[in-house]
Amino acid sequence: MMIGHGVSVLLITSAVGYWVLTTSEKEKGQVKKVGRLLALIIILVSLVGVACRAISFARAKGYCPAGTMSCPFTGKSASSQPAQ
Repeated sequence: MMIGHGVSVLLITSAVGYWVLTTSEKEKGQVKKVGRLLALIIILVSLVGVACRAISFARAKGYCPAGTMSCPFTGKSASSQPAQ
């Protein structure tokens, strides 16, 4: 599983949350309150997801997917790594 793909999706959703926040600021009353709440939930979940992905990536230091030519973490080629 590629870390970049998951993080990019989470960052896009946080941008969508920001868009919802800016759009809801133009509204009035209950719609504005609900929009703010929804936007903050989207942004917080996205940022927590990015933090969790980064922490799990850091903990898995040395992990390389099968089939890669070389591991960017260990510098070993795929042929010198044990099969997973």
